[in-house]
Amino acid sequence: TVLGKPVSVDYQDERKFVSAAAAVARAGRQVFDLTWKRDYQPGHESGWAHFSATRVNTNSQRAYVNQIGGSVQPVRYWSLDHWASRAGQGGFLNWVVGNAILPAVDPNLLPPKGSPLFTATTGPLYTAPTSKGKMALPYEKVFPLPAGPVGSPKKTYTFCFSQALTGSTWAVAQADSVKLEAAKHPNVKVLYYNTNNDPLKQVADLDTCLAQKVDGILVWPHSVAPLTPEIQKIYKAGVTVVGMERTVATSDYSTWIYLDNPTATGDLAKAVCTKLGNKGTVVETDGALGSSPQILRRVGFADGIKKYCPAVKIAYSQPTDYSRGQGYKVALDYLQAHKNDHIGAWYTQYTEIGFGVEQALKDYKRTDIPQFSIVDGKVATQAVLDGTFYAIAPWTPVHGDVALRAAIYNVTGKKVPKAISLVQPALIEKSNAASQLKTTWPG
Repeated sequence: TVLGKPVSVDYQDERKFVSAAAAVARAGRQVFDLTWKRDYQPGHESGWAHFSATRVNTNSQRAYVNQIGGSVQPVRYWSLDHWASRAGQGGFLNWVVGNAILPAVDPNLLPPKGSPLFTATTGPLYTAPTSKGKMALPYEKVFPLPAGPVGSPKKTYTFCFSQALTGSTWAVAQADSVKLEAAKHPNVKVLYYNTNNDPLKQVADLDTCLAQKVDGILVWPHSVAPLTPEIQKIYKAGVTVVGMERTVATSDYSTWIYLDNPTATGDLAKAVCTKLGNKGTVVETDGALGSSPQILRRVGFADGIKKYCPAVKIAYSQPTDYSRGQGYKVALDYLQAHKNDHIGAWYTQYTEIGFGVEQALKDYKRTDIPQFSIVDGKVATQAVLDGTFYAIAPWTPVHGDVALRAAIYNVTGKKVPKAISLVQPALIEKSNAASQLKTTWPG
């Protein structure tokens, strides 16, 4: 509420708040410039004193009595330094007040309440088209389709699949799960787009898909701000749009596949608290700023620490692009800047970042610091057994087949929920890593 009145806001309004604050600052700058021109005096001998000039209001009706009983004429402070102060504070406070009424996390980044939950099941192993490793489809029974043509057998259904990036094993496994499902249906064609970790390129790719008049679009969005209006545009154009894992700040989509960031981060926070007790410092290294995992994993972990061990302090390194190389660099920078600090644990938002952090810890002979992270796969699960990670939260990329089936359901007139949530598995720790290694995805 604002002044007792309910106000509806979301993250789309954040741009309006920024624009309003910028307008205040521009107006103040213009007044500042005009005041400078009005009070300008040529010559070096003039100094600066005249720029702080004030004006006394001599109107006797404006006089007031001061604390010692004397009559005082009011003084107006409308000179250069006063306007500089007003413009700076006005723009800043305008932006702060606007943002203060935004929720900590846009509700659209999380699955709607009551969305159906689905648990992974065991099934046959397939050869992954790209990685060539053996891979199960743990959600193959979620809105299944029989092998063979879909919808009208004589029609070819064309879909675009736009990924935020393709340079990680996680992204490869996600694409492989789409390819495995598409291979079952001879009249389904999927066009694959690699955005190279560039949100603006992803927007351009999605515009290309829209221009091609495809039947549907699958999207793993790079970040919230650039992709939200683009996905809204696609949906309002009447094209089926199915998103997965990363989320955007809108409910304008056909179906979305959600993973459970609050549970994953809450479980990791609890594990950190168990390890540290209610004391010490945990360093956090984030992924790409503005992406939904970065937002949700920071907030969720902080909420978990506050709940389970409120005396533990979270210190933040610089963020990364989720890569191993940047994980190494930012960890090295942090360790160099905090040589004498005691670090009780290190939390990374993705195990690839964590592998980079591990190398930095080795370089600084600080491998005694336990690491906690998100995303499994065979390499990361083995790293739990090897001691690189103390605990990791599983985070499956093998849900692309669900997204493609949801898109097919939408375009062929079959009912499918707007939101599909996948149940978050338990943490992988040394006690269960060997068994998890047998079933995790090949990455």
